[in-house]
Amino acid sequence: MDYEELTEEADEDSTEALIEEYDKKRRNRADDVIATQAVLCILLGILFIAGNMLYPDIVGDVFHKLRGLVTDEKSIMPNPVDLILEYIDKL
Repeated sequence: MDYEELTEEADEDSTEALIEEYDKKRRNRADDVIATQAVLCILLGILFIAGNMLYPDIVGDVFHKLRGLVTDEKSIMPNPVDLILEYIDKL
């Protein structure tokens, strides 16, 4: 009896069992992606604010370059905000 209990406990705590349990918990979760994007956006915002105070010319040039990339009509993926605005205008 004792041997059977030990093997059952060992099976539950084995590396394979722990990996399977971890994979089940992590599967189909977009929370990490959303959290990462939120953190990156906050850090970029702080970087732009601090950079604008210290080096306004350089940050202004970078901002205008980013704005040009966003408003470029030749982009691979259209800006979703523009698509929503076009749809609202059609209504």
